[in-house]
Amino acid sequence: MPPFEAASLLVDTYFDRAHWFMLIFQQDDFRQRWPKLYPRHSGRPGDYTNAAFLSTFLVVIAIGIHYVGPHRQSLLVRHGVDSSLKDRILSCVRAKLLDVMSLGSLEAAQTCVLLGTYYLYHGSPRLAWPVCGCGLRIAQALHLHRRLRPSESPDFRQQYETRKRCWWAIYEIETFSAVVYGYPHSIWNADCDVEPLDPSAKLQAMQSPRTPSEPRARKTTLLSYKCLMSELSVVTNEALGELYRTKTFPGEQGKPSRPRRDLQDTLQAVAKYNSHLQQWQAKLPLELQWDRISDQANYSTPEEIDSDIGATGPRFESHIYQLQAMALMLAYENAMILTHRPLLSYKLRSSTEPEALPASSDRADQPRPNPFVSSIEACRTAALRMASIQSSPVLKLVAETYAVTFVSIHTFTAGVTLGILCSMDPLNQQSSASKLALQNVMEIQETLKSRSVVAEQGLDILQRLTKLVMQRELDVLLGKAKRTTTQSGSPSRSSSQGLSDELQGLSGDVASQVPTSGGLATLNRGASSALPGPDDIFYINDPAMTDALLDFDQALLSYAPQPLGEHEETAENPILWPPTLDGFPILEQTWLWDLDNDPFFNADLGN
Repeated sequence: MPPFEAASLLVDTYFDRAHWFMLIFQQDDFRQRWPKLYPRHSGRPGDYTNAAFLSTFLVVIAIGIHYVGPHRQSLLVRHGVDSSLKDRILSCVRAKLLDVMSLGSLEAAQTCVLLGTYYLYHGSPRLAWPVCGCGLRIAQALHLHRRLRPSESPDFRQQYETRKRCWWAIYEIETFSAVVYGYPHSIWNADCDVEPLDPSAKLQAMQSPRTPSEPRARKTTLLSYKCLMSELSVVTNEALGELYRTKTFPGEQGKPSRPRRDLQDTLQAVAKYNSHLQQWQAKLPLELQWDRISDQANYSTPEEIDSDIGATGPRFESHIYQLQAMALMLAYENAMILTHRPLLSYKLRSSTEPEALPASSDRADQPRPNPFVSSIEACRTAALRMASIQSSPVLKLVAETYAVTFVSIHTFTAGVTLGILCSMDPLNQQSSASKLALQNVMEIQETLKSRSVVAEQGLDILQRLTKLVMQRELDVLLGKAKRTTTQSGSPSRSSSQGLSDELQGLSGDVASQVPTSGGLATLNRGASSALPGPDDIFYINDPAMTDALLDFDQALLSYAPQPLGEHEETAENPILWPPTLDGFPILEQTWLWDLDNDPFFNADLGN
C-alpha cells in the first residue's frame, strides 16, 4: 500500500472524480474505515482481517491514481508514488479476486463492481461483464435485491441504504452493458422488491419512497442523481426486454421470454416507452436539468479542480450537479434512440399515393399519422441534443472524471445515429444540421480521446462514416446514385407531446392483428372512411435505412483489425494484460445498428 499521506490524497481524488458518478458506498463510512488499515495513524494494529474491504480500498486508490492531474501527480511523487502503482494494485486484486469473492460479503460485491466498472470504462468490456456478474451473484446471495424488514437497531437505516446503493449500482451497470454492448440482462425485475434509493438518507426524519413512482423528497441532494439513474435503468431494462428480446429468464410457460413480435406490438411498445421516458424526464429537479445549466461551469479549468483537493461546499456541489445533469441527459437521449430504433427500418406507404392521403379525402390537407417518420425525428432530436454538449464548458471538466468514457460512448451513439440519418437522405433539410452536429460529435471525441481509448476509436470510426456520408451526397448530386427521400415535418419532443400521441393514435387505430404477406404488413384503418382502405396502406422495408446500414457496416469493416496469422503473436501477453483481448471494444458498441439486428435483414417472409 502507498504511504498514508499518498493514500489520503488518492481517496480524496476518488471522491472528487468518481464517487459522484458511482455512489456505490457512503462516503462518511468509507472515510472512517480506511485509516484503520494504517496502524501508525489509527493508534492500533492494522485491521487486515476484512480482506474484502482491503480490496475495495485498493481499487479505490487505483482509480484515484488514474485520475490525478499534474498538481496531484507532483504531490504523489513527493511521497514516492508513481503511476506504476496502479498497475501493481490491479494485478494484485485480479490475482486475489477469487479469494475475495469467496468471502461473499457486501465489500466483495463492491470490489467486483468497482473493478468491473474500471474495466468497462477503460476499454475491456468482455472482462468487465463477468467481473460485474460475479458482483451480481454475490449481491443476490446477500439478498440485496430484496426489501428488509425494519429493525430497531440504530444502524439499520444506514446499513439498509448501503445495501441499496450497492444493489442499484449493480443494476445500473447490468443495464448499461446491455444497452451499450448488447449483452443479455441478467436481472429479472419481478424478482426484485428492494426499495428505491432515498436521496435524503442522511435526514433521519425523511421516509424512503416505496416505489419508483412515489414522489421523493423535494430537496435535491447529490444522491438524487443515482435515484434518477436507477429509475431510468429500470425503464431501459424493460424496453430492452420487450423491443430487443434481451431477457434470458424463463417466461410464464417456462420458456425463454423472447417471443417474435409483430409490428403492431412494436408500435405499441415504442409508444409506451416513449411515454415512460418523457414522464421520467418531467421529474428532473431544476439542479439536474441540463438545459438550465449547460452554459455554466463552476471551475474554469481542469487545473483549478486539480488544485481543489477534497473539495466541499456549495461551489463544488454545484459543479457535481452539472456533471450529473450531463450524464442524465445523455442516458435519457440514448434511451430514446434505443426505444425508437426498431421503427427506423420501416416505411408507411400507400399503393395509390405513397406519401399523402387521396385528394378526395376530407382530410387530404392533414398529414397521415406516421410513427416511422416520428421515430426518425425522435432519434435525430436525441442525437442533436447529445451533440450540443460540445459547446458546453462542462465538457472539458467531465473529461477529468470517471464518467469520461460514459460520455464518449453515448456521444458516439449520437454520431452514428446522425451519420446514418444523413446517409438515408443526404439532401433533405435536416441533413445540414445533422452534419454540423456530427462534426460536433467528432470534436467531442477529439476532446476526450486523451482520457478514453473508446473516444479515440470512436473518432476513427466516425471519420470513416463521415467520408462515406459525404461520398453518398456527392453521388446523389452528380446523379450517380438515386435519391431515396424520407418524409419530414414531424413534431419535436421539445415542443409538444405530438410524438407520443401520434404513435399511440396509429398503433391504437390499427387492427389487433397485422397480417404479413410477401414482406408487407397490411394496415387496417378501421371505420375511418377518410383514409385509404386496408388494401392501400402498407408497412414496408425502408430501402434508405438498409443502404445507410450497409454504409455503416462498410465503415466498420474498414476499421476492424485483421485476424493474426498462425505464427503471429500479440505484442502483449493476454494473460498478464487482459485488455489486449478487448483491443477494439468500440466495435461491440455498434450492435444496435448491426444488419443482423435489422428486422428485415433476416426476416422470415414466408410466414
